[in-house]
Amino acid sequence: MFERFIQLIFSISILIIIHELGHFIFSILFKVRVEKFFLFFNPWFSIIKKKIGKTIYGIGWIPLGGYIKISGMVNDEKEIPLKKWEFRSKSPIKKFLIISGGIIFNIFLSIIIFSLLTFKYGESNLPIKNVPYGIEVNNIGYKIGLKNGDKILSINNEPCYYFNNLTRLILLGDTIVINRNGKVINLLLYDKKKFFFNESKLSLFLQPRVPPIIDKVIKKSYADKYKLYSNDEILTINYYPIMFRDQLRNIIDNNKGKNIVIGINRNGNFIKKTIPFNYKNIIGVHLKNFLGIHKIFSIEKKNYSIINSFLHSFIKSWIILKNQISFFKNIFDLNTKAYKQIGSFFSIAKEFPNTWNWYIFWNITATLSIWLAFINFLPIPSLDGGYIVFILLEMIIGKKYSEIILKRVTNIGFLIISFLMIIVLVWDIFKFFFN
Repeated sequence: MFERFIQLIFSISILIIIHELGHFIFSILFKVRVEKFFLFFNPWFSIIKKKIGKTIYGIGWIPLGGYIKISGMVNDEKEIPLKKWEFRSKSPIKKFLIISGGIIFNIFLSIIIFSLLTFKYGESNLPIKNVPYGIEVNNIGYKIGLKNGDKILSINNEPCYYFNNLTRLILLGDTIVINRNGKVINLLLYDKKKFFFNESKLSLFLQPRVPPIIDKVIKKSYADKYKLYSNDEILTINYYPIMFRDQLRNIIDNNKGKNIVIGINRNGNFIKKTIPFNYKNIIGVHLKNFLGIHKIFSIEKKNYSIINSFLHSFIKSWIILKNQISFFKNIFDLNTKAYKQIGSFFSIAKEFPNTWNWYIFWNITATLSIWLAFINFLPIPSLDGGYIVFILLEMIIGKKYSEIILKRVTNIGFLIISFLMIIVLVWDIFKFFFN
């Protein structure tokens, strides 16, 4: 977990610096003085602090964000004259760009990261047409009405082309059309979304259905003792034919404590093994998933030029933003119980792998950058969106907003957000230690 937190701190440090740099660059461009530029918050003291020119740069000790202090953002003393380097002396459009700078830079960062990853690694997808046996689902899939072997035809009346997208589309969709043994069935999802968000962790609830082929045999297990080997394909259990991995699990569950006769295909030869089975252990094998069965599933690989990588990444960032908006709407629908998935840094840290992987790191960072831009755009006092509302009102009515009201509303907003952050943090710690 420690390495995950190191990755998280590094990731959010990049996001904070880029966000505040957006405000900073637009401020300098419009000749507005920046008094402070800090990574992390620094109440009472700073880890590092140095003044260069008119600006104090530093690193705080609370890694929950960062900030820049812009001269003349708010002034409640009307008798003090405007100074040309103050924020409040600038036109509404310049104020708008300064406040929006962090959001703009976070969006731009996401597109740049995705572009470079796409250009370097390309894109791999599994076409649904290359999944001949339909889907395999876990308990969540069963609860929403899916079954092993179903073939998904469309979601929200839109055809599905890639298996990689199914989990996201189902999570955000309201209707699914499936082919179940030749019969077309419509599933309604709205009242069943609680099954997604009521889980302690949203796992991969569906994957391509695959034959039961052994990937690895656990040492000193029954499988090892009775000489089952990697790449053995299980054909029968107690003379009952087995075609798919999910069938194997069901039959084994029904035969706990009994001897089972396993029929396997080993390099074209049919072999029988009689293996005792108890209640505590599975036979002792790991079965291959769809990623390990390349002869059955053909992955589609695309490479992009640098220009096409940029265009593709722009679209990808937009899709991620739409997904975040959809999830955000679900939070306020108590029927979905999506609020249970709200998390703090503990939840975000768990998204990073235990060992450092730059591809995953930059993917998560790019996704978080879009999320940070979206959150800051919300019209909530003390966030960028709260300031943007006042600036837009100034543009519309042609009259400057009251700085006294802005200051009071911002302070109230800061207290509310701080209170909510504490609640989310406590909730996340509770889930982490007691779930």
